[in-house]
Amino acid sequence: MKKIIKILQSNVEPLIIEDNDETDLNEYIQNLSKLLSVGNVTILETSGSSHIIRPQKIVSITVTEEGKPKRKYTKKKIISKEDTKEDSKKNNTQEDIITDE
Repeated sequence: MKKIIKILQSNVEPLIIEDNDETDLNEYIQNLSKLLSVGNVTILETSGSSHIIRPQKIVSITVTEEGKPKRKYTKKKIISKEDTKEDSKKNNTQEDIITDE
């Protein structure tokens, strides 16, 4: 999938790079984060370009995948402490069943 990398640097316009890479997003981000631990200057190579960057000037990096469906989040019901206490009392009651055989 096509990945869009947005690099925010101090006192410079953001650098936006596109990369056609089939790597899993988590693995891709981990590999990209290794660049931040390199010395003064490093080369970022993508499928279509190469960039010389200074890791110490980078403020943040955002990576998104184009065409990937967005995650849907659902709102969960908030349970009060009183509700949980009542439920635990109900669950703790023991029931004896007597049968004639």
